[in-house]
Amino acid sequence: MVALAVAATAAVQVGMWIRYEIWSDRINSQLPPEIAAELGRLEDAPKENTKRLHEIYTQYSDLFVSPTDTEDLLVQALLSLAIIPFVVVFALILARRIAQPLSHVVVAAESVSVGQFSTRAPVPKSAPAELQRLATHFNKMAQQLESYDRELHDSSAAIAHELRTPLTAAMGRLQGIMDQVFPLEEAQIATVLDQLVQIQHIIGDLQVLSLAQGDRLQLEITEFAVREFVDERISWAGPALRKCGLQAVNHVDSVQTLRGDRSRLGQVLSALIDNVVRHASDGGIVEVDFEAGDLSVELIVRDRGASILPDDKDLSRFFERFWRGEKSRSRHAGGTGLGLSVVHAICKAHGGHATAAARAGGGTEIRVRLPRAGMAASTGKQTI
Repeated sequence: MVALAVAATAAVQVGMWIRYEIWSDRINSQLPPEIAAELGRLEDAPKENTKRLHEIYTQYSDLFVSPTDTEDLLVQALLSLAIIPFVVVFALILARRIAQPLSHVVVAAESVSVGQFSTRAPVPKSAPAELQRLATHFNKMAQQLESYDRELHDSSAAIAHELRTPLTAAMGRLQGIMDQVFPLEEAQIATVLDQLVQIQHIIGDLQVLSLAQGDRLQLEITEFAVREFVDERISWAGPALRKCGLQAVNHVDSVQTLRGDRSRLGQVLSALIDNVVRHASDGGIVEVDFEAGDLSVELIVRDRGASILPDDKDLSRFFERFWRGEKSRSRHAGGTGLGLSVVHAICKAHGGHATAAARAGGGTEIRVRLPRAGMAASTGKQTI
């Protein structure tokens, strides 16, 4: 719009200049040819030829009559009126370039507001750069909302399934006891209790994920010995390890320390060991190691089971909630499908991340990378 205003002003000035050029040419055409030629030479150096110029202007004064101010204003007004249609046309074109992308974004926003998250606003190449960025960022927002909505639906269905399975089993077992199909004995009660414990684990994992997603997962940061911490978690997982014939090896040096929330990181290590128990027990071994760098530290869990990471697609989805690889690495099944999502959430709350990679010769290596300096201790502790 600024350029349009400048162009309109310049057009009026050019018109006035052309008018004075025409006036000058008319004077030269009425002068005798020799006088006109002499006047042109004299006007090239007016200071040196003042006297002769004055003589010519006086002699032909009737020709050198300048336009009046009224005439100038009239010509300027006519020029402005002639330019106005062009200004209006170009202004409408510019306004359309601005209004059309905005109207597309408005229509798309109305669709998104009623839940149609797949709607996208077109990004015209002819639109100003700012409006292109607006439409592009709106589309990114809509894409993210669509992803969240899809994840919400998928998660709701998966949560319902994961809770329904153990709950149905527990109710069926209790109904069988009441109908005297099963005897009322400790083994039957233990079976029901196992199903209830599984439901409790699902609820606990969902609460951790919810707190982490809302940046409300509070951490109690302390410094602790890593080897002792790993031995403790391996000991807790001892019955499950022995049941599936897995050998756990702690490679962590006794001098290594780590700053973080010991309880939360314990959840991480237990979840990784449990993942090996369920999906890689055929490898016969689970190894835990620790590497310290200048800026970060890594807690590493390795197994030798048959890899479930055949391609990059599996790698990118490894820490998604309720995702399981299509190829199971052992005969063992079960789990909530939330353990590795909890690992990712707790790592992120510490300012780190977790990665998974297939090992040469078979197996998987999961690395939990955390900032070396740790995080400032939080003011409180959220208990799950």
